[in-house]
Amino acid sequence: MPTPTQQEIKEQILAEKANYSSLDTLNSTSKVSIYGIWAGIVATVIWTLYVFFDLFTDEINTKIKEQKKYSLLWYRNKALEFRYGQQIINDEYTDDGYTEEEIEAMKVVKRAAVIELEVNNRKHLYIKVATEDENGNLAPVPDEVKEALEVYFSDPENGIKAAGTKIIIFTAQADDLKLNIDFFYNPLVLDENGSRIDGTANTPVQDVVRDYLKNLKFNGEFNIAKLEDLLQDVDGCSNREAYIRLCEANYLTPPAFQIINDSYVANSGYMVVTDENLNINFIPKPETL
Repeated sequence: MPTPTQQEIKEQILAEKANYSSLDTLNSTSKVSIYGIWAGIVATVIWTLYVFFDLFTDEINTKIKEQKKYSLLWYRNKALEFRYGQQIINDEYTDDGYTEEEIEAMKVVKRAAVIELEVNNRKHLYIKVATEDENGNLAPVPDEVKEALEVYFSDPENGIKAAGTKIIIFTAQADDLKLNIDFFYNPLVLDENGSRIDGTANTPVQDVVRDYLKNLKFNGEFNIAKLEDLLQDVDGCSNREAYIRLCEANYLTPPAFQIINDSYVANSGYMVVTDENLNINFIPKPETL
């Protein structure tokens, strides 16, 4: 059952009020009437409870899914729980003798995604992983960590790998994204370089692109339409006119960029765009009423 809106709940309250003749004197049609305001307050409280219950239900459902052993989510969580430099026994790590800081430092896998692929008529679990560099940016895990991960998932002593399951650990540099954008700007807000005239931001348009990539779910779907929506919401975008004219991605060496027509899932699980690959054509256009 979908969660009712605050207005729908308020209308239910007012409809129920009509069943009580003792409240007939409360008949003002003003939007600021006392009983109308109270009905709105109560509706907001009830709506908030609906939201809390929905969040609670989603959290419980997620926990149930994650507790199912050998599910894709279970394998993903096992990758995130991996500790580089500590032995796991029977699917469990011990915290004895380690500080919280030491444990967190050993958890080098910061992002993980698991997909099921069929290769030569045999199903494989393909586990993509990434760590973070000193600047907090996603990066491939080092070779020695990848080797340890392969042992972690394959050693029967660890109790992680299901019998007969073929697991492939994959980590790679970020896929490169190339964008050509036409951005129509209001000359009263932005200058010809896309900087805010009031000096509060030098690269607001570029920041939106990079924030979108940074906040994209690991191994999630990059979507051109969603990025265009975000660009059109930039303060100073004239009449919401911002268009991605060309979108390409590459994960090969030497580079072989492929055109993205609608959406794209990065081979590595994440993407970056360099200054050289982010071409924004700033076009002045005053706002129209």
